[in-house]
Amino acid sequence: MKKLLAITAGIVGAAALAGSWQVPAYAAAKPVLTVGTAFAPLGLDPSISGNGRAGTMLMPAYEPLVRTRPDGTFVPALATKWVVSPDFKSVTFTLRANAKFSDGTPVTAQAVKNSINYWVNKKGPFSVNLASLTSIDVLGPTEVKLNFSTGNPDVLYNFNTYWLAGDIIGPAALKDVGSLRSTTDGAGAYVLDPAQTVSGKSYTYVPNKYYYDPAAIRFSKIIIDVIPDANAAIAAMKAGQVQFLVSDALTANANHTGLPKNLRIIADPVQWVGMFVLDRDGVINPALKHRRVRQALNYGIDRQLVSKALLGAYALPTDQIQGKGFMGHDDALEARYPYDPAKAKALLKAAGYPNGIPLTISYSHDTFNATLAQAFAGQYQKIGVKVTIDEKQNFGALIGPLIQKKLSAIIFTSNSDSPNIAKFQTLMPNGSLNPFHSTDPKLEALIAAASALPSDKAASAWQKVYARVVELGWFVPLAATDVVYFVSDKIVAHKPRHEVVIDLMDLKPAK
Repeated sequence: MKKLLAITAGIVGAAALAGSWQVPAYAAAKPVLTVGTAFAPLGLDPSISGNGRAGTMLMPAYEPLVRTRPDGTFVPALATKWVVSPDFKSVTFTLRANAKFSDGTPVTAQAVKNSINYWVNKKGPFSVNLASLTSIDVLGPTEVKLNFSTGNPDVLYNFNTYWLAGDIIGPAALKDVGSLRSTTDGAGAYVLDPAQTVSGKSYTYVPNKYYYDPAAIRFSKIIIDVIPDANAAIAAMKAGQVQFLVSDALTANANHTGLPKNLRIIADPVQWVGMFVLDRDGVINPALKHRRVRQALNYGIDRQLVSKALLGAYALPTDQIQGKGFMGHDDALEARYPYDPAKAKALLKAAGYPNGIPLTISYSHDTFNATLAQAFAGQYQKIGVKVTIDEKQNFGALIGPLIQKKLSAIIFTSNSDSPNIAKFQTLMPNGSLNPFHSTDPKLEALIAAASALPSDKAASAWQKVYARVVELGWFVPLAATDVVYFVSDKIVAHKPRHEVVIDLMDLKPAK
């Protein structure tokens, strides 16, 4: 690992000699923050990037319109005020007057309109979140109104750090969007320095001298290293080469004992992991069109055993796709699929597969996904399901065939929190994690009823939604898992909760 980082540092150093961004004097004496992550970015374009932990690369350079705090409240970022209409069909943002992009161009209402329109029309993985956007009105130099055909009680979430539509892209990049493969053009506290960056391996961000709040720039540089191997990542943490590691429940469970005193784990149960059965109409694998087959797959996984053995205290076995403590979770659903290999075999036989079925499970390469895929394969062997494991090199290599309807099932992690937003990825016919456009009339009716209610009155309606999802067997959840970070004592950080992931801009050097 040390050799790899040394080689990377050598390349970065050589590139830096060719010229790089100048660190402003007020930031030059501040410490450097080095972040480790398993996720190499698809690009640095917020319209097509992954989000959540996979969106870590965007956090230094792109300021969202609003930020979500751990308690679920919203606070200003590029927008200082906002008004959501009573029917949730419009939101009006008032922008701060002193915000600028990294090239010094002012952030205006027109720039916000152009960025959001680009984000939607790019048809990236989360553009479906704003599928009902009908128009954007520029009401003044710093006032912009977004209009929707249908209401969404949680519309503001779309414009925070997690969901990316509010990561406003500057006018220069919108004229040359290809530049966003290797550069950034945001109004965030930092800007990517290409001269100190090795694509796919290490990304260096330096302060944006035009950032509206210099006091919020707490580091002279932020370096994000891509380290897919969990053991190598932990070694880098222990060696002091990384101060903040974006990690997972498997790695936390394997390393929580015996950590040096200068390292700690920050974890929060805001996600779930399992197998997404994508091919619900049996296009690739005809067996998967049968509900009884999908239910057999749910009966055929010993959630208690696998979760405890691999994830320990950083996960809670679950039959549903909404974590405990989040809207729509129902304790009663946890009894739906007890581990029962005999019943799984009986369901397969009743569906016409007495000798079992073949099943290909795909995943994006990292230690966490690889281990879970092996666990599913081992469990399913006991019920006659013959698993072929299909490892993709990275997240980008997974997304391509997923969109092209070439994958029948994947190991994947999704978030809990707002069902009014999360539904667009997993449940809606055009969702980014519903490539075959699966539909169920009863489920759609339940979603429509729940979505029409204010968030404070919708809990029972969303429970009915998730109960239907469990019955359909569209997913084989394994566990509600913690989002996990290893943190050096040199860094101050808090639990994310309703932020879902920790925003790098919240990190501070320890005094």
